[in-house]
Amino acid sequence: MSETPKTRAPETREPSPPSTGTDSLEAQRSAARLYTVMGVLLVCCIVLMANYLAFRHYTRWDWTSEHRYTLSARSQEVLRELGTDLDVYLFLSDGEPNYTDVRELLDRYRAESSHVDVHFVDAVRQRTEYEALASRYGLGEAMFSDGSMGADAAILIAAGDRRWTITRDDLVAVDFGMGDDSGGPRVDMRSEQAITGGILEVTMGRRTRICLVEGHGEWTLEGGSDRNLSTFRDEMRRENLEIEAFTTRGAREVPDTCDALYIVGPLQTFTREEANVVRDYVRGGGNLFVAADAEIDRGDLRPTGLEDVLRDFGVRMDRALVLEMDGGHLMPGQPDPAGPFLVTSYGDHPVTRSLHELQRPSVFWVARPVRPVDAERATTLFSTSDTSFAETDIAGLIENHEPNRDEDDLDGPVSLAVATRVEPDGPAHDDAGEVDPNARGGRVVVVGDAEFLRGEALSALEFSNLELASSIAGWLTAREALISIPPRRGEGEPVQLTLDDAWNLMFRVVFLMPLAVIFLGVAVWWNRRQ
Repeated sequence: MSETPKTRAPETREPSPPSTGTDSLEAQRSAARLYTVMGVLLVCCIVLMANYLAFRHYTRWDWTSEHRYTLSARSQEVLRELGTDLDVYLFLSDGEPNYTDVRELLDRYRAESSHVDVHFVDAVRQRTEYEALASRYGLGEAMFSDGSMGADAAILIAAGDRRWTITRDDLVAVDFGMGDDSGGPRVDMRSEQAITGGILEVTMGRRTRICLVEGHGEWTLEGGSDRNLSTFRDEMRRENLEIEAFTTRGAREVPDTCDALYIVGPLQTFTREEANVVRDYVRGGGNLFVAADAEIDRGDLRPTGLEDVLRDFGVRMDRALVLEMDGGHLMPGQPDPAGPFLVTSYGDHPVTRSLHELQRPSVFWVARPVRPVDAERATTLFSTSDTSFAETDIAGLIENHEPNRDEDDLDGPVSLAVATRVEPDGPAHDDAGEVDPNARGGRVVVVGDAEFLRGEALSALEFSNLELASSIAGWLTAREALISIPPRRGEGEPVQLTLDDAWNLMFRVVFLMPLAVIFLGVAVWWNRRQ
């Protein structure tokens, strides 16, 4: 009996339950968390890279109107050439008016050089630390006008066993009498000059020295008369320049310690021997500054005895009197064309570089023309206006009391100062009186007026006489820091609020700002609802 084969029934599979979307939602959440973690890590990496680049390429911006926090090119050069570690201590309290400005400036110094280490020590709050530094560096205390006590020094710069202190007066000067029409005092920021000068003082081998010639009725260093350079001496001390007297009578040579020889307003004539001492000094590499006053004697200008020497150097001092005929260049209320008058035209020279940046006039009194003999050898530093001229008939001017321009006079603009480099192509003598073949030339600046160095002219903040005097000294002594670091000057304008201003300010702060925040919050809430 045959059996029929059994057929296997087809297998049936149970259908899988439908997906509820929970797994998909969980996957989206995991992906979102992963993206969040990756985004946070990416942001951290970007922040770290930005900080690293900022550390390697440190940059600060100065948006002040006077650019008072921008270091000059010379300060940057001094900092780049530093080979010695410096400790700079700021002893100002945070409540003092200039604390923020000076601290920001010191941060610029620290950012420019790794050799500069700045310490901020409040002499009142950090009493123990200040007393330790005062004992170490010989500092003291000072009582201020409000009766409080503080450090007598604003800044201390130390390098090894050498140190230099900077007072508050060295950092800033305020002139309440020379303000503008707004009535606010004028502020002269000298912080960078003082700090860079202090750095040079503790890093240079010796102090730069200027020798001031005396014995011919020249301007003196002591006060008590109109013809004194006490203000100029004090200003140069802030620049670490030392000024000492020197007599050419009986001297065979100028000492080697003199970095520059100054002859300011001589009333008596130099002898031929004295003039040769000056000539040999410059031919041998010395630097000379001559400021010749227009001294009238018997209807003519009194000679200085240096005219031939200066002509050998390429500079000519004319026996004439400068007359400024442009009323816009005369001082208000003083219409005398012989002076005082203002000079606004400066030549192209390192001495006048900072004057172009300041764009302020210099004031001069009775002056005589000083011209370059050869324009290729010498440069005019500044001159008068086009309408001015130099009167050669001084006797006629004194007799008539009125300018009488003729063909013999010098047409304007009249050159008032000349700077030149002197090559050793003349007779330079050694100690034995023989010609010295190894002599090297120096630098010479001649100005036709000495009164631009008057104390009131140097202290007046609306004039650039101080910058001019500093630049001349810097160029002659190869101290470029004095040329390219002009004081930062600005206007100290007090804030005055009227009653209407106060109500407007309160309305904006108390009502408008909260309403703006509420409106922004409602807008965000409504956007989320939608």
